[in-house]
Order: sequence, then C-alpha cells, then structure tokens
Amino acid sequence: MSSIVVYCEISPTTDGPLSGWAVAIKSNLATETAPTSCASHSLAEFISPYTATAVTALERAGALVVGSANMDEFGMGSKTQYSIYGPTYNPSGSSKTSHSPGGSSGGSAAAVASGMCRIALGSDTGGSVRLPAAWCGVVGFKPSYGRISRFGLVSYGSSLDSVGILARSVSDIRSAYRAIAIPDSNDMTCMSASLRTRIDMLGRSRSWITEQKAKPLEGVRIGIPQEFWVDELSDNALRVWRDGAQKLEQLGCEIVSVSLPHIPHTLPAYYTLALAEASSNLARYDGVRFGTRHKCPDTANLANASLKYAQTRSHGLGAEVQRRILLGTYVMSAAACQHYYLPSQRIRRLVQTEFNRVFALPNALCLSKFEVKERSTAVDALLFPTSTDTAPKQNTDGDECPVSSYVNDVMTVPANLAGIPAISVPSGSCNGLPLGLQLAAQYGDDELLLQIAHHFQTA
Repeated sequence: MSSIVVYCEISPTTDGPLSGWAVAIKSNLATETAPTSCASHSLAEFISPYTATAVTALERAGALVVGSANMDEFGMGSKTQYSIYGPTYNPSGSSKTSHSPGGSSGGSAAAVASGMCRIALGSDTGGSVRLPAAWCGVVGFKPSYGRISRFGLVSYGSSLDSVGILARSVSDIRSAYRAIAIPDSNDMTCMSASLRTRIDMLGRSRSWITEQKAKPLEGVRIGIPQEFWVDELSDNALRVWRDGAQKLEQLGCEIVSVSLPHIPHTLPAYYTLALAEASSNLARYDGVRFGTRHKCPDTANLANASLKYAQTRSHGLGAEVQRRILLGTYVMSAAACQHYYLPSQRIRRLVQTEFNRVFALPNALCLSKFEVKERSTAVDALLFPTSTDTAPKQNTDGDECPVSSYVNDVMTVPANLAGIPAISVPSGSCNGLPLGLQLAAQYGDDELLLQIAHHFQTA
C-alpha cells in the first residue's frame, strides 16, 4: 500500500470533546508541521505559515493530528492515482486484486477504513469525500457550502469546494462537525453567525420533526429522485438503493418519488465550471508566487518569462492537472464562454431552484420571512446511490482514458452545484467490496441530515 499517510510530529493534546482522537489531514489542508504538498511536485516542500481553520478547531477540541493523507494532485481525480507519492489502494479489496479507494480524498478514506485514525478531513469539490467513503465502507460527510471554513484549504473550484469529514460512524462525524463548523472572518464564504441562527430557527419551526414519535424517524419524508436511475447504475447499486428505502420506511419515514429534471445535465455543467475555476486558481503556481521553480538548462530561455512559466508548470504539475487547466482555460476563452460557461451557470441555478422546490425547509438564503412549505409534496431529505457500482481496480499502467473516470462523479456533483449537505453511509457490499447510499438535505439542514443518517446506520 503506497503512501496512505505520511506521519508527522504529534502535538500535545488538550481536553475537549475530541480529546485523544487521532486525525489524518488531507494534504491540501494547510498545516505548519508538515508540507502542504497537494500531492504535487510544485508544492512538495511547501510549509504553510499558518494552519487551516478546520485543523486548528480540531486541535482545540483535543484531537491529535497524526499525519497527512494522500490524494489526487490538487484534488483532481476520482481514484487517488494522480499523486507524486503513488496510488493509494482500497483496504477493503483483497491482496490479489488492488482496488481504488476513490478520490480525490482516497488517502483519508483508506486511513479511516484501515484503522490508522478515528476521523479524517478531506475536501469535496464534486464528491471527493463521499465517493471514497462509499468505496472504502466508511461514512463521508460534505456539509452545506460555507458551514466549515475553507481558510487554509488549497483551492480547486472555489464556489464548489467544501471541507468534509470521514469516520466509521455518523456519531463521530457529528462530534467532529460540531467542533469545526464555526464562523470564520478569514473566509468570506463561511456562514455568518446570523445566518446560522436563522437556519436554526427555521429548523425548529417543523413540528413534524420536533414532536416525539413512536419510531425514531416517524414524520420524516424521504424523496427518491427518479433522475438518479441512470444507465450506468449497476444491479448491485440498485439493490442497495431499494433496501435502503425499505430500511428508512421501517424507521418511520414516508417514502415518495420526486423529480429533478435537470440532474442529467449536472455532470457536464460541473466539469465546465470546476475546470474554469481551476484554471484561474492554479495560475498562481508559476514558480514566482507559489510552486517550485524549474531551472531551465537553456540560458537563452531565461529572458523569456512565458517560457520560464511554461517550463516550471510543465515539470511541477502532473498530466491530469495540466489537462484540466487547458480545458478550463478554453472554457473561459472569448470564443467558448458563451457556449459552455454561461449555459453551465444557468443549469446550476436551475438545479438549485429544483432542490428548493422539493425540500420542505426553505433555503435560508432566499427568504424574506420565516415560512415552511406545505407537507403535501415537499420532502425533508433525498436518498440515492453514492456510486454507480463498487470500486474498480486501481489502474497503474496509464492506459485508461482519463475522461472515462469523470463519470464516477455522476451521483455526487449535484450536491456541490447546489451547495447542499450530503452524506454517504455504508449500505451493503458485493464480492467483499462496499457500497454506499447518499442522503441529502436542504441548504443549512446539516443537523437533520446527520440525525437521519445516524438512525439509518445504527438500525
């Protein structure tokens, strides 16, 4: 198993709700004690002058940071194979068949699944926490956009990135989430204290949730979005989805069918927007502002700034990162912007509107007054698969079409486009490889989502 965790010095613990908990940190979260490498040659020796807010909050709660977890370079990948440390392998796979742990937070998921740590932090831009969680048989939680500060997280797609949490149980996820989901003036996209209070007031206005019931989830309505029944969905994933709906029904939930018509367009829209933002964010790794500068052997090129930048970026960034930068740069060009970028932004807004329509809790960002919808059609959460199948084998030969792996995100990107919370919970297996189901809720409704997921896992 190659470079799941690079161990670093353990800092003294403090008393707190997470006292003594071992934590692995994805290597795109800044720490002052180990390189924030993003699994890239360009940052291999970079030591951050500050620590990410989420990591600091964990340490204040008593957690012990034991190491830096492997990842796809700059978070760009779905299998944790694009890394200067080599690929990570799934602990759930047999020794004869080396399967992928998912990506890009595969190192974090593998560290939790193999017992190296109790919880791990990852980043989720399009499913990079939830997909590894599903394939490694652990719980992976992406909170609402802005719930956890992104200060200290190396940016990939700024409007999509979220700090996520992985653990073996929803209970541990909830404890860690409550410790780090705090306002932060260092991050302008982090939820303010007033917005958090507004969301809490909305949540308490739902009588069917707060009332005591005979069954733990009685009164909760779960929607099954029909558009997630895609052609790529395997029979095993479909079976797990069906069993999960029946399990929630036994816990007291009402199961209804809902429609989100623009879900089929989310994958191309996501990759258009994410790569456009990546092209902008990664422009700083030029060897002057950030990144190791490549020493050009040809002295004639030293006077040409463009060639110097090109040499540095060609040697410092991997093939997949370069591919995504090129695609993102093209998308933002004058010729392509009208045809790709702007339509993708419209699709994103339509997807957000459709999620607002199906959820009973209103979106706190769109409200002029506190009001909860009628219960006749609206739901409290959605249930759908995290992945289309079990983990594939880890490809190390380089003969796999890079674009074919993009389809792995088809089930996870809608939550990032809408900014809503989503959690993957282990829900079955096939041939010894885990499968997960995803629960999603309205923007800001993280606590209800964790409550439903906890009962779902422990039933």
